[in-house]
Amino acid sequence: MAPIHLIASSDDFLLEEQMREITRASSEALGGVEPEVLPSDITPEDLAMELCSPSLFAPQRLFMVSDLRAWVEAPPKGKSKKSAEPEVVDVTPVIRVLEEGLSPDITVVIGAWCRSRPKGPLVSAVGAAGTFEWLPAPETPKPWDDVDLSEDQE
Repeated sequence: MAPIHLIASSDDFLLEEQMREITRASSEALGGVEPEVLPSDITPEDLAMELCSPSLFAPQRLFMVSDLRAWVEAPPKGKSKKSAEPEVVDVTPVIRVLEEGLSPDITVVIGAWCRSRPKGPLVSAVGAAGTFEWLPAPETPKPWDDVDLSEDQE
């Protein structure tokens, strides 16, 4: 298994399912270790520190962060600076750790909901050190839209 996985999607369901599958497979590859769920508001500095800090209690570690969209997706164009949209995050600390190489006992699974295929330094660094996967929403009609509804349901 790759040491780091970045899964991005414009569909919440597809993102959640793929993250669950990659986390399950990564856990098995590490001998059944339980994932450590990190908060989505973690800073790049804090994640870099976690990736470099061995645990006294678990020799193998699996980190999961469910949504780091601000790390890979630029704010929409045309929005004012006063908008509630988050600014792009400086991911340099995480990129440095990935360039130096992760310990073979650490695996990281990161999810990101994005409007379109993300680009940027973190995507490139993850692609070089592990796997990046883009899951676009299915074309219309969606598999879940192709259902006959009764008159009551409509």
